[in-house]
Amino acid sequence: MATKEEIREILKSFEAKIERELQEESPSDYSIEYRKFREETLASLSSYERACKNFGGVLKLKLTEKDEAKIQKSLETAHLEVEPGEAAGLAVFALISGIFLSLLISVAIYFLTDTVPYLIFMLLFFVSIFVFYYLNTMPSRLEQKWRLKASSQMVPCILYMVVYMRHTSNIERAIRFASQHLQPPLSLDLKKIFWNVETAKFATIKDALDHYLETWREYSLEFVEALHLIESSLYEPLESRRISILEKALNVV
Repeated sequence: MATKEEIREILKSFEAKIERELQEESPSDYSIEYRKFREETLASLSSYERACKNFGGVLKLKLTEKDEAKIQKSLETAHLEVEPGEAAGLAVFALISGIFLSLLISVAIYFLTDTVPYLIFMLLFFVSIFVFYYLNTMPSRLEQKWRLKASSQMVPCILYMVVYMRHTSNIERAIRFASQHLQPPLSLDLKKIFWNVETAKFATIKDALDHYLETWREYSLEFVEALHLIESSLYEPLESRRISILEKALNVV
Protein backbone atom coordinates (compact mmCIF):
# COMPACT_ATOMS: atom_id res chain seq x y z
CA MET A 1 0.00 0.00 0.00
CA ALA A 2 1.33 3.42 -0.93
CA THR A 3 2.23 5.87 1.86
CA LYS A 4 0.90 9.43 1.99
CA GLU A 5 4.32 10.70 0.91
CA GLU A 6 4.32 8.41 -2.13
CA ILE A 7 0.81 9.51 -3.06
CA ARG A 8 1.80 13.17 -2.80
CA GLU A 9 4.81 12.50 -5.03
CA ILE A 10 2.56 10.86 -7.62
CA LEU A 11 0.14 13.77 -7.52
CA LYS A 12 2.93 16.33 -7.68
CA SER A 13 4.46 14.69 -10.75
CA PHE A 14 1.15 14.90 -12.59
CA GLU A 15 -0.22 18.22 -11.34
CA ALA A 16 2.12 20.47 -13.33
CA LYS A 17 1.26 18.73 -16.58
CA ILE A 18 -2.45 18.53 -15.83
CA GLU A 19 -2.57 22.16 -14.66
CA ARG A 20 -1.67 23.23 -18.20
CA GLU A 21 -4.30 20.93 -19.66
CA LEU A 22 -6.96 22.29 -17.31
CA GLN A 23 -6.40 25.75 -18.75
CA GLU A 24 -7.01 24.40 -22.26
CA GLU A 25 -10.37 22.79 -21.48
CA SER A 26 -13.13 23.47 -23.97
CA PRO A 27 -16.83 22.60 -23.81
CA SER A 28 -17.98 19.48 -25.67
CA ASP A 29 -21.17 18.21 -27.21
CA TYR A 30 -21.33 14.82 -25.53
CA SER A 31 -24.06 13.48 -27.81
CA ILE A 32 -21.92 13.97 -30.91
CA GLU A 33 -18.68 13.08 -29.11
CA TYR A 34 -19.96 9.78 -27.72
CA ARG A 35 -21.46 8.64 -31.03
CA LYS A 36 -18.32 9.47 -32.98
CA PHE A 37 -16.01 7.97 -30.34
CA ARG A 38 -18.13 4.82 -30.15
CA GLU A 39 -18.06 4.31 -33.94
CA GLU A 40 -14.27 4.69 -34.01
CA THR A 41 -13.70 2.44 -30.99
CA LEU A 42 -16.11 -0.32 -31.98
CA ALA A 43 -15.47 -0.38 -35.72
CA SER A 44 -14.36 -4.01 -35.52
CA LEU A 45 -17.64 -5.03 -33.86
CA SER A 46 -19.95 -3.36 -36.37
CA SER A 47 -20.20 -6.57 -38.43
CA TYR A 48 -21.52 -8.44 -35.37
CA GLU A 49 -24.09 -5.71 -34.74
CA ARG A 50 -25.23 -5.82 -38.37
CA ALA A 51 -25.50 -9.62 -38.29
CA CYS A 52 -27.64 -9.43 -35.15
CA LYS A 53 -29.92 -6.84 -36.73
CA ASN A 54 -30.19 -8.55 -40.13
CA PHE A 55 -30.27 -12.24 -39.21
CA GLY A 56 -31.04 -12.21 -35.51
CA GLY A 57 -33.92 -9.83 -36.17
CA VAL A 58 -35.48 -12.39 -38.52
CA LEU A 59 -35.59 -14.96 -35.72
CA LYS A 60 -35.81 -12.65 -32.72
CA LEU A 61 -36.33 -14.82 -29.66
CA LYS A 62 -38.44 -14.27 -26.58
CA LEU A 63 -36.08 -15.01 -23.70
CA THR A 64 -36.73 -15.67 -20.05
CA GLU A 65 -36.40 -12.64 -17.80
CA LYS A 66 -33.20 -14.00 -16.26
CA ASP A 67 -31.51 -14.77 -19.61
CA GLU A 68 -32.57 -11.46 -21.10
CA ALA A 69 -31.17 -9.50 -18.14
CA LYS A 70 -27.87 -11.41 -18.34
CA ILE A 71 -27.41 -10.83 -22.08
CA GLN A 72 -28.55 -7.22 -21.80
CA LYS A 73 -25.90 -6.56 -19.14
CA SER A 74 -23.19 -8.01 -21.38
CA LEU A 75 -24.33 -6.00 -24.40
CA GLU A 76 -24.49 -2.75 -22.44
CA THR A 77 -21.02 -3.30 -20.98
CA ALA A 78 -19.59 -3.81 -24.47
CA HIS A 79 -21.54 -0.77 -25.78
CA LEU A 80 -23.34 -2.85 -28.41
CA GLU A 81 -26.65 -1.49 -29.65
CA VAL A 82 -28.26 -4.89 -29.99
CA GLU A 83 -31.28 -6.37 -28.24
CA PRO A 84 -30.87 -9.64 -26.29
CA GLY A 85 -33.46 -11.38 -28.47
CA GLU A 86 -31.52 -10.39 -31.61
CA ALA A 87 -28.21 -11.71 -30.21
CA ALA A 88 -29.82 -15.03 -29.24
CA GLY A 89 -31.72 -15.12 -32.54
CA LEU A 90 -28.48 -14.84 -34.51
CA ALA A 91 -27.08 -17.93 -32.75
CA VAL A 92 -30.24 -19.97 -33.42
CA PHE A 93 -30.41 -18.71 -37.02
CA ALA A 94 -26.81 -19.87 -37.55
CA LEU A 95 -27.63 -23.28 -36.03
CA ILE A 96 -30.71 -23.83 -38.22
CA SER A 97 -28.87 -22.61 -41.32
CA GLY A 98 -25.90 -24.86 -40.54
CA ILE A 99 -28.03 -27.98 -40.06
CA PHE A 100 -29.99 -27.23 -43.22
CA LEU A 101 -26.76 -26.74 -45.18
CA SER A 102 -25.37 -29.98 -43.75
CA LEU A 103 -28.45 -31.88 -44.94
CA LEU A 104 -28.33 -30.20 -48.34
CA ILE A 105 -24.66 -31.07 -48.89
CA SER A 106 -25.20 -34.64 -47.66
CA VAL A 107 -28.17 -35.16 -50.00
CA ALA A 108 -26.20 -33.73 -52.91
CA ILE A 109 -23.30 -36.11 -52.20
CA TYR A 110 -25.74 -39.04 -51.93
CA PHE A 111 -27.23 -38.34 -55.37
CA LEU A 112 -23.79 -37.89 -56.92
CA THR A 113 -22.07 -40.93 -55.36
CA ASP A 114 -25.01 -43.14 -54.32
CA THR A 115 -23.51 -43.42 -50.81
CA VAL A 116 -24.71 -41.89 -47.56
CA PRO A 117 -21.98 -39.48 -46.30
CA TYR A 118 -22.43 -40.08 -42.58
CA LEU A 119 -18.98 -38.76 -41.69
CA ILE A 120 -19.37 -35.55 -43.67
CA PHE A 121 -22.84 -34.94 -42.25
CA MET A 122 -21.65 -35.43 -38.67
CA LEU A 123 -18.64 -33.17 -39.27
CA LEU A 124 -20.84 -30.39 -40.67
CA PHE A 125 -23.37 -30.92 -37.88
CA PHE A 126 -20.73 -30.46 -35.16
CA VAL A 127 -19.41 -27.38 -36.98
CA SER A 128 -22.95 -25.97 -36.80
CA ILE A 129 -23.09 -26.71 -33.07
CA PHE A 130 -19.74 -24.97 -32.56
CA VAL A 131 -20.87 -21.89 -34.51
CA PHE A 132 -24.06 -21.78 -32.42
CA TYR A 133 -22.06 -21.98 -29.18
CA TYR A 134 -19.60 -19.34 -30.41
CA LEU A 135 -22.34 -16.86 -31.31
CA ASN A 136 -24.45 -17.68 -28.27
CA THR A 137 -21.57 -16.85 -25.93
CA MET A 138 -20.37 -13.85 -27.93
CA PRO A 139 -22.01 -11.20 -25.66
CA SER A 140 -20.43 -12.61 -22.49
CA ARG A 141 -17.01 -12.96 -24.14
CA LEU A 142 -17.16 -9.39 -25.43
CA GLU A 143 -18.11 -8.21 -21.94
CA GLN A 144 -15.18 -10.08 -20.39
CA LYS A 145 -12.76 -8.73 -22.97
CA TRP A 146 -14.03 -5.19 -22.36
CA ARG A 147 -13.68 -5.50 -18.58
CA LEU A 148 -10.14 -6.87 -18.82
CA LYS A 149 -9.03 -3.89 -20.90
CA ALA A 150 -10.91 -1.36 -18.77
CA SER A 151 -9.48 -2.79 -15.54
CA SER A 152 -5.96 -1.87 -16.60
CA GLN A 153 -7.00 1.81 -16.85
CA MET A 154 -8.65 2.19 -13.45
CA VAL A 155 -5.59 3.55 -11.64
CA PRO A 156 -4.94 6.35 -14.17
CA CYS A 157 -8.68 7.09 -14.21
CA ILE A 158 -8.76 7.68 -10.46
CA LEU A 159 -5.49 9.59 -10.68
CA TYR A 160 -6.86 12.01 -13.29
CA MET A 161 -10.05 12.55 -11.30
CA VAL A 162 -8.22 13.06 -7.99
CA VAL A 163 -5.83 15.58 -9.50
CA TYR A 164 -8.73 17.44 -11.09
CA MET A 165 -10.80 17.40 -7.89
CA ARG A 166 -7.85 18.78 -5.93
CA HIS A 167 -7.82 21.67 -8.37
CA THR A 168 -11.59 22.10 -8.81
CA SER A 169 -14.23 20.32 -6.73
CA ASN A 170 -16.57 19.41 -9.57
CA ILE A 171 -17.32 15.71 -10.18
CA GLU A 172 -18.89 16.27 -13.60
CA ARG A 173 -15.88 18.10 -14.98
CA ALA A 174 -13.53 15.59 -13.33
CA ILE A 175 -15.23 12.69 -15.15
CA ARG A 176 -15.11 14.64 -18.39
CA PHE A 177 -11.42 15.43 -17.86
CA ALA A 178 -10.59 11.76 -17.25
CA SER A 179 -12.60 10.66 -20.30
CA GLN A 180 -10.57 13.01 -22.51
CA HIS A 181 -7.20 11.75 -21.31
CA LEU A 182 -7.82 8.01 -21.03
CA GLN A 183 -7.70 5.54 -23.89
CA PRO A 184 -10.57 3.21 -24.83
CA PRO A 185 -12.33 1.28 -23.49
CA LEU A 186 -12.66 3.06 -20.12
CA SER A 187 -12.81 6.46 -21.79
CA LEU A 188 -15.89 5.29 -23.70
CA ASP A 189 -17.50 4.15 -20.45
CA LEU A 190 -17.04 7.62 -18.97
CA LYS A 191 -18.37 9.36 -22.07
CA LYS A 192 -21.45 7.15 -21.95
CA ILE A 193 -22.22 8.48 -18.46
CA PHE A 194 -22.85 11.88 -20.05
CA TRP A 195 -24.65 10.26 -22.98
CA ASN A 196 -27.07 8.57 -20.58
CA VAL A 197 -27.89 11.92 -18.98
CA GLU A 198 -28.33 13.73 -22.30
CA THR A 199 -30.64 11.00 -23.60
CA ALA A 200 -32.68 11.26 -20.36
CA LYS A 201 -31.93 7.73 -19.23
CA PHE A 202 -30.80 9.28 -15.93
CA ALA A 203 -31.69 12.63 -14.45
CA THR A 204 -28.25 13.58 -13.11
CA ILE A 205 -24.59 12.76 -13.54
CA LYS A 206 -24.57 11.26 -10.03
CA ASP A 207 -27.39 8.86 -10.93
CA ALA A 208 -25.64 7.83 -14.15
CA LEU A 209 -22.30 7.39 -12.35
CA ASP A 210 -23.86 5.32 -9.54
CA HIS A 211 -25.54 3.07 -12.10
CA TYR A 212 -22.24 2.59 -13.91
CA LEU A 213 -20.41 1.76 -10.68
CA GLU A 214 -22.94 -0.95 -9.86
CA THR A 215 -21.83 -2.79 -13.00
CA TRP A 216 -18.32 -3.01 -11.50
CA ARG A 217 -19.26 -3.96 -7.94
CA GLU A 218 -18.80 -7.71 -8.53
CA TYR A 219 -15.54 -7.26 -10.45
CA SER A 220 -13.59 -4.37 -8.89
CA LEU A 221 -14.87 -3.21 -5.52
CA GLU A 222 -11.76 -1.03 -5.04
CA PHE A 223 -12.61 1.02 -8.12
CA VAL A 224 -16.18 1.49 -6.88
CA GLU A 225 -15.03 2.50 -3.40
CA ALA A 226 -12.46 4.94 -4.78
CA LEU A 227 -15.06 6.72 -6.92
CA HIS A 228 -17.51 6.86 -4.02
CA LEU A 229 -14.79 8.48 -1.94
CA ILE A 230 -14.25 11.06 -4.67
CA GLU A 231 -17.99 11.73 -4.66
CA SER A 232 -18.05 12.09 -0.88
CA SER A 233 -15.28 14.71 -0.99
CA LEU A 234 -17.81 17.10 -2.55
CA TYR A 235 -19.66 17.32 0.76
CA GLU A 236 -16.65 18.08 2.96
CA PRO A 237 -16.63 21.72 4.16
CA LEU A 238 -13.00 21.57 5.34
CA GLU A 239 -10.40 21.79 2.56
CA SER A 240 -7.87 19.67 4.45
CA ARG A 241 -10.43 16.93 5.01
CA ARG A 242 -11.47 17.05 1.35
CA ILE A 243 -7.87 16.62 0.17
CA SER A 244 -7.35 13.78 2.63
CA ILE A 245 -10.37 11.90 1.24
CA LEU A 246 -9.12 12.35 -2.33
CA GLU A 247 -5.72 10.95 -1.39
CA LYS A 248 -7.43 8.03 0.30
CA ALA A 249 -9.35 7.31 -2.94
CA LEU A 250 -6.06 7.05 -4.81
CA ASN A 251 -4.63 4.84 -2.07
CA VAL A 252 -7.63 2.50 -2.20
CA VAL A 253 -7.40 1.85 -5.93
